[in-house]
Amino acid sequence: MEGIVLQAIEYKEKSKLVYLYTPFGIQSVKALDAAKKKLGFVTTFNVVDFETTKAKLPTVVDYIVKKSYYSYYEHLEKLSITAPMIDILKHLDVDAPHHRIYPFFLECLTLLNDKEPEYILSLFLVKMLSVFGVKPGLTACVRCGRLSIVDFSILDGGALCDQCSSKNLVHMSLYQSFYLLYNHKKYEEVPHLELSYSDILEAIYAYYLIHVNLKLKSYHL
Repeated sequence: MEGIVLQAIEYKEKSKLVYLYTPFGIQSVKALDAAKKKLGFVTTFNVVDFETTKAKLPTVVDYIVKKSYYSYYEHLEKLSITAPMIDILKHLDVDAPHHRIYPFFLECLTLLNDKEPEYILSLFLVKMLSVFGVKPGLTACVRCGRLSIVDFSILDGGALCDQCSSKNLVHMSLYQSFYLLYNHKKYEEVPHLELSYSDILEAIYAYYLIHVNLKLKSYHL
């Protein structure tokens, strides 16, 4: 099975308990004598192929490191971006579509090599809203269904028309940001957004708090 090492903690003498994100969700396994024999398996952000024993808490018996993103620990901005992404993975239901989320998360890690970290985080968080069943309404007014969109409301969860809009709601540029990020397909091409990513992420965090009841870990250094 392939997985991405998210965390490794001390487990009894010379061993570690390793949490990996896989196409089947988060899996925890024991790595015996980890300090000497399984250093690559317990290194955060290593992508590994691994085999385990069949047990309630399995033990890894063999592994191969396929790719490593451990160098992100040398870049505080990249490292801070990964914290809320991992936070999202930890809050997913067991029956979430992990087989689709896994390659998306892996692609986001790869894009962090040369793309703006806040863009990657914004993209990941907006795309993941659908997994939680709270994707923003972007094609019509979420209150009345009219198509004359002029505004966006975090509280209402989507676009508002000219009849339902009020002066206290968020600017249309926020609608543009959510729309372009949610519908974005070519991730290596960074979309042109009117708002700064700091403002966009502030809105996304508020959206998660209101609609998912999830206060994500801070992405700031």
